[in-house]
Amino acid sequence: MSTESRSVAGRCPMGCGETLFLASGGCITCCRLQCPRPDAVTVLLADAETEHVVIFGETEFTVRHPLREHLDDELMDCELHKHIAAMPGIPVKPGTYRARWADYDAATPGYGTWTWEDVP
Repeated sequence: MSTESRSVAGRCPMGCGETLFLASGGCITCCRLQCPRPDAVTVLLADAETEHVVIFGETEFTVRHPLREHLDDELMDCELHKHIAAMPGIPVKPGTYRARWADYDAATPGYGTWTWEDVP
């Protein structure tokens, strides 16, 4: 079976273009020989994390957004990032945390807060 007959719609996230195909074992792979990470799509899709992961330093923070926020450029207007940036300091001791939104009242959507769960 040729690579063309197993082609997959979409573009390689490494910038190779429309070079994706379905490899053995069901893995989506880039067929460009010079691709620096032919398994990039498979690795991205295998990521089980569905929440934000935040790394807090003493005075700075970094947010790893869930893949769903890449749809429609939602991560460019991330509510969690705005929330943390507006705080006078970091809300927890330095470390890595999973951020989850906790609704307080189902009758008032959006009324709640972010909770922080340690990530080892």
